[in-house]
Amino acid sequence: MAGPSEKTIKRLFAVSGNLCAFPGCSLPIVESVGTITGEICHIRAQNEGGPRFDKAQTDEERNGFGNLVLLCRRHHKIVDAEPNVYSVEALEEIKSIREREMGRPEQATDSFYAKILLSDLRRIEVNNNSGNVVIDSPGAILAKTVNVKMARKTVKVQPAAGTIGADQEASRYIQHLINRYNEFASADKARGAKFSYGAISKNIETNFRAPWRMLAIEEFEGICAYLQQRIGRTRIAKSNASKGIKSFSSFEEYSQTVRG
Repeated sequence: MAGPSEKTIKRLFAVSGNLCAFPGCSLPIVESVGTITGEICHIRAQNEGGPRFDKAQTDEERNGFGNLVLLCRRHHKIVDAEPNVYSVEALEEIKSIREREMGRPEQATDSFYAKILLSDLRRIEVNNNSGNVVIDSPGAILAKTVNVKMARKTVKVQPAAGTIGADQEASRYIQHLINRYNEFASADKARGAKFSYGAISKNIETNFRAPWRMLAIEEFEGICAYLQQRIGRTRIAKSNASKGIKSFSSFEEYSQTVRG
């Protein structure tokens, strides 16, 4: 079942003023550093058995603008835990109030916030698996949380089509930048704490909200720019720059070298 469209969430974010719709709540939906602190809430539940579910709704109506509201995580849990108190009419009213108070025209940056809110909504946690799990693929299961039992102790997640991990050249270049950063940063003897080679990948995951291999290919340039900036701030890279020496290859240069 298809979820809300990016266009719908972009509009929803604009009229929310980037604030939880619950009365008196001043928590942002997305922090200035990009951390998601809010969620997309279905006024009438998306799935049967959920709070305020209306079987007369079509899938399009369930995921349409009129059936969605942005709430902080705490208030999302509260309104769904007590659907008799927080009725459809009550949620529609608080959404309307917030729109009148904080609504504004859409901005170009709203597309970015719509993407990360949708990514959070579609997040899937796989606890166990005995085969393949396909995410956002035709015919696949779409859910917020999927629990699957299995006998194996390890799970290998294959990046879906359209992700960085599915593009071999893009993956190799990002790994090249990660290796170069680790090489330069680990050589800094002035570092106080013990160097962690895995920290840079964790930093990417924190900043971009997912492991880099699982991110959409559209995020490739942004991740490259982030890694190149981190490399450029190391002592070795600064020394190289003063001598006119490049500290890393561009994607085009690297790809040509790999191709031979």
